[in-house]
Amino acid sequence: MARRKLPPMNALVAFEAAARHGSFTRAAEDLSVAQPAVTRHIARLEDWIGAPLFLRRGNQIRLTAEGETLAELATSVLDRLEVGLQDVAPVNDQELRIGASFGVTHLWLMPRIGAMRAAANVTINFITSDDYRSFDDRAIDCSIRFGNGDFGGNAADLLFLETCQIVASPEFLANHPTFDPDRPIATLDPALLFDHGDPHLNGWITWARFYEREGQSLPSGQRLRTVLSYPSMLDMICAGEGIGLGYWGLEDQMVQDGRLVRVGPALSRPHYGYYLVYRPDMTAKPAFQRLRTYLMGAA
Repeated sequence: MARRKLPPMNALVAFEAAARHGSFTRAAEDLSVAQPAVTRHIARLEDWIGAPLFLRRGNQIRLTAEGETLAELATSVLDRLEVGLQDVAPVNDQELRIGASFGVTHLWLMPRIGAMRAAANVTINFITSDDYRSFDDRAIDCSIRFGNGDFGGNAADLLFLETCQIVASPEFLANHPTFDPDRPIATLDPALLFDHGDPHLNGWITWARFYEREGQSLPSGQRLRTVLSYPSMLDMICAGEGIGLGYWGLEDQMVQDGRLVRVGPALSRPHYGYYLVYRPDMTAKPAFQRLRTYLMGAA
């Protein structure tokens, strides 16, 4: 059998942690290694790939286009491996495994992790993927998904309804006084419009859908800047590099901190929003019921 053409696994794990946390230091803490070790692993992976994976600006890092692509792939592969290993490991009744997109995990779940653990009184672990099919594995106890409430044979509780609005930093708005949120492409260079896309057809509002909701169509030939990582896109917008479409409930803290400003019309669709999705038999698990009660109250 031919040898697999794969990068060093330690380097891939270090890269995925750095991409997930947006920080080499936090990745090192996550992996219980020294920060220089993470830096070396990522440099080794960049040599193997033949392209830079991060843009470095002082202590700040940002994924390159190649990094965005690899981060989505690495997270999906490692999550699938982690879930698959549960099939050969003993069942742990003192753990709940929650599936969620990278954005929901980073922006909505992680700030609540302590309270979630206290409420459920068990260990909480996250499986992150933007491909919701990954959450159909029985090793995952529940998931948070975007949709219209129809998730096949699963039960679903609405956490918060969809409200989508253009977001920008105060500095960006001050530097672009002619920007009109009702006509973003007509009043801005399209390269300043960041689009997180919807590669797995989850139903998220993209710029194309934004224009459709306004009874218009995205001007032909316009190339927007795609940033697949929603948290990375928000970080770039906070830095004043462009504008994007934000979801109420996910970027609330950035708005409260004054790093982001919501402008223009707020868009919503009936029944669309973020739902707690689970198999009906999960209601017999006391730890899940405690977690469910907490999440419904936190939304």
